[in-house]
Amino acid sequence: MKKLLAVLALAVFAAPGAAQDAPKVPTAKVAGNWDFSFTSPQGAATWRINFEQAGDTLRGQAATGEFGNLDVTDGWVTGEDISFTLNLNFSGQAIALNFTGKVKGDTAQGTIDVPVASINFPFTAVKATGAQGSRSLLATSSPVERPKLVRHAVR
Repeated sequence: MKKLLAVLALAVFAAPGAAQDAPKVPTAKVAGNWDFSFTSPQGAATWRINFEQAGDTLRGQAATGEFGNLDVTDGWVTGEDISFTLNLNFSGQAIALNFTGKVKGDTAQGTIDVPVASINFPFTAVKATGAQGSRSLLATSSPVERPKLVRHAVR
């Protein structure tokens, strides 16, 4: 009986030490612009989401086109896991879109859960780079018009 108690005591005190020795996955760096693509019951869409990251907390804004700009709420990232919510107004009804997934470098994959409709669907995301990454191209549906070059003759 004493042997059994000694083994149990050893197991109880050794377990926390072993758990602390496990390698910790570093928190993914997600600050910046990301293009999230998905197909919902309303069709295919790509939304540009700009994340601000402070440790494991995410904030930001999504340019969704038809639904306008939506704030990122309840956002966090731990290791490779990412989660955040976008709240939109669909025909007068407030709808929460809960994004959860995994980040792998400059890409992410996961699921969008819509609790009010009891549906979910997958998303993929890619971190925007270069000049496109600094502005939202998805907020407008028409291409940007550039000014025409006008030449004046000097006399």
